[in-house]
Amino acid sequence: MKVFSFFTRFFPKGGVGGGILFFFFLTVLAQEKTTFQTAGPWKPVTDIRSDLVMVYGANDNRRMTFRERVDSWRNRGYTAHFMTGIAWGEYQDYFTGKWDGKWHLDEGQKTAQGDTIWHGRLIPYIIPTRNYLSYFKERHIKPVIDAGIDAIFLEEPEFWARAGYSEAFKREWQEFYGFPWRPQHESAENTYLSNKLKYHLYYRALDEAFTYAKQYGREKGMNIRCYVPTHSLLNYSQWQIVSPEASLASLESCDGYIAQVWTGTSREPNYFNGKARERVFETAFLEYGCMESMTRPTGRKMFFLTDPIEDRAKDWEDYKRNYQATFTAQLLYPQIADYEVMPWPDRIYEGLYRVSADSDEKANIPRFYSTQMQVMINTLNFMPLTPSSGGAGKGAVSGSQGISVLMANSLMFQRSPRPVEGYDDPQLSHRECGVC
Repeated sequence: MKVFSFFTRFFPKGGVGGGILFFFFLTVLAQEKTTFQTAGPWKPVTDIRSDLVMVYGANDNRRMTFRERVDSWRNRGYTAHFMTGIAWGEYQDYFTGKWDGKWHLDEGQKTAQGDTIWHGRLIPYIIPTRNYLSYFKERHIKPVIDAGIDAIFLEEPEFWARAGYSEAFKREWQEFYGFPWRPQHESAENTYLSNKLKYHLYYRALDEAFTYAKQYGREKGMNIRCYVPTHSLLNYSQWQIVSPEASLASLESCDGYIAQVWTGTSREPNYFNGKARERVFETAFLEYGCMESMTRPTGRKMFFLTDPIEDRAKDWEDYKRNYQATFTAQLLYPQIADYEVMPWPDRIYEGLYRVSADSDEKANIPRFYSTQMQVMINTLNFMPLTPSSGGAGKGAVSGSQGISVLMANSLMFQRSPRPVEGYDDPQLSHRECGVC
C-alpha cells in the first residue's frame, strides 16, 4: 500500500519508467529489510514505516484479540510476523494450572536460596520442560500459524547462571546425565555440568518449537520461517546468562537471527589498559561481530537491532549519544543490510524520561531527536549490501581478511553463582593486568 501510493502519485499514467520504478520498489519491499516489535495495535504515533512488524504475544486482551492486533497492522500495509519469548512471557495459564489443571510454578528458575527468578508478576524465567513445550506449541505456535503468519521469532532463550536449584531442574539433570543432581556452587566441574545442561534445555526447546512450526505449516500449505532474536555470546557471558548461542548454527530448523545489541548491552563496563569503563561503540562493534560470524558458514538471514532508548531509566541526551554509537557500529558490517530498527515504539514515542542527567523533569522524546531518529531508520529501508570486492564474496570489502577471535559456548559455562577461585573472572578479562 505504501509503495502503491508513491507510485500513483509520481507516475499516474504508468508507462515504462513507472513500471521499472514500481518493480524496483516492490523488490525492495519484498526483501523484508526492516522490522520492529510491538505488543500494541497500529496507531499513528507508532507507524514508523518499516517493511515488517513483529506482533508480540499470541494472547488476547480485554480490548483486542490477537488476530485483531495483527489485522490492524496488515490493514495499513505491513507484513505481520510474530514474536514472543521462549524463556518468559505471559504464560500464566500454564503456571497457574488453567491449561492442564496443575500448577507449574516449580518450573521457574531458582537460585541456591530457593528464590524464583522473575521477569514479571507470575512470569518466571522458565525451565523448558517437555510439558511446557507441549503447552507452548499448542497455545503460542499453532494459533499464530492459523492466523496466517509465516515467520516466527522466539526471543532470548536464557537460563541464568545463578539458577539451577529447582526440583524441575534436578529432574532434567537426572534424565540428561544419568546420575543425581549436584549443587553447582560446590565445584568448578559442577558449575560446568549445570550450565551445559541449561544450554541443552534451550537448544532442545528451540528445536522442538521450530520443528513443530514448520511441520504444522506444511500441513496448511505454508512455508514457516523461524528466527532467534538473541543477545551476543559476549554479552550473555558478561551478564552471567547461559544460552545455546554458538550452537544455533547447527540448528537445522533455524532460518536466522536478530542480533540484540543496544545501549543496554553495549554500555556494560569492560577492561582496557587495566581500566574499567563504558565503551559503547567499541563493545557494540564487537557484539555485532559475534553475531555476524554466526551467519557466515550458513548464509542465514541476520537482522541487526538498535534501540533509541534502553531498559534502564536515563535521560534523553544519554539515550541519543549512545544510540548514535551503536547505530554507527552496525553500519560497519557491509555484509549485513537487514535491521530491527527499534523495539517497543510505544515506550520510545510515548514514554516520559528525564530531560537531562541533572534534572528530575520528565518529557516525551524531543522533536529534534525523534526527527533525526526517523531519518536514520528510514535510510535503512534502502540500505544496500556492499558490492563484492576482488571476488571475495557477497558484501566483501578490500583490506585485511580473516582476523578473528575464537569464542565458544563454554565461555558462558564458566560463570558461577559463587566465584570459584581460579575459575572465574568477573569481567572476562585479566583485570589486574596493567597493559591488557
